[in-house]
Amino acid sequence: MIKKVFLTVFLLQLSSNIYSQELYIVSHPAASISKNRIELRNIVMGYDNFNYTHNSFDINYGILGNLTLYNGIFYTPNNGYSFVGNYEGALRYRFHDIDKKNYHLRFAFQTGALIPVNSKPIVGNSVEYELHPGHVVSFYNFLNNITVPSVDFHTTDNYTIKNDIIVTNLIDKFSVTGEMGYNVNIPKNDFKFGNYFDWTLAMGYLLIPRQYKSYDDVNVNLYSESKFYYFYKNELLGEEIAFSGGFRCDTFIGIQAIFLSSLMVEGSYKIPVYSNEYAEVKIGKRSPALLFSIRYLFFL
Repeated sequence: MIKKVFLTVFLLQLSSNIYSQELYIVSHPAASISKNRIELRNIVMGYDNFNYTHNSFDINYGILGNLTLYNGIFYTPNNGYSFVGNYEGALRYRFHDIDKKNYHLRFAFQTGALIPVNSKPIVGNSVEYELHPGHVVSFYNFLNNITVPSVDFHTTDNYTIKNDIIVTNLIDKFSVTGEMGYNVNIPKNDFKFGNYFDWTLAMGYLLIPRQYKSYDDVNVNLYSESKFYYFYKNELLGEEIAFSGGFRCDTFIGIQAIFLSSLMVEGSYKIPVYSNEYAEVKIGKRSPALLFSIRYLFFL
């Protein structure tokens, strides 16, 4: 009897806390990695039929039950490009929980920074620069020419300070998360990417199992994740670049499978929904993308 009660409590915690449908593929949940647990993750985002990719490798660690350290490095195996791109680190603190049976509401704050690695300085009034490895764009006479926001780049020469508030609500097998952040770019050289706001509305649904029976049950979760951005204008030597900045909306439709509560295999399709950025004019329409990810979690 005691064993059965323990198993029931354990599985409820398993399904509603660490391994549930709030483990989004591209969005931040108001959740934490368990204390002394490590998550290894590799992400490959392919654009234009995988003619170019945006890859990252993450090592994340649960410092406390409500405090998690996130570390990610962008990389590329493509010939002719520096192997390592930007490094991104963050701390997420879950500061408030409301827990009930088959229900919880969680609040978290995340702060972090993106640090340039192997960046190409942007100086003068012309430069060739990579959006992603294998996708080079050219800019000339910045003050009257088209530019793109920092989020599109594999590596930049700007530091970025990020701060986000996240709220996640789990109701039985359905979760919804809202996030809002403000990001400040700090240039190393002449060119400053515009600061930007980001918003997220993400939803997840636990498709299987219908009812938990054991620790080894396979989880399959479906997701819809929409991300919104507003970019301020970029600057060169303190002067705003006229044709820059704007609003963007992307939606990701994804599926996630969790095995043995420790191995996750994920796929997601990125749909460019809307943009009024100047980048649309001359570089061309933003392409859809396919994301593949694998994660493995283990305790120290």
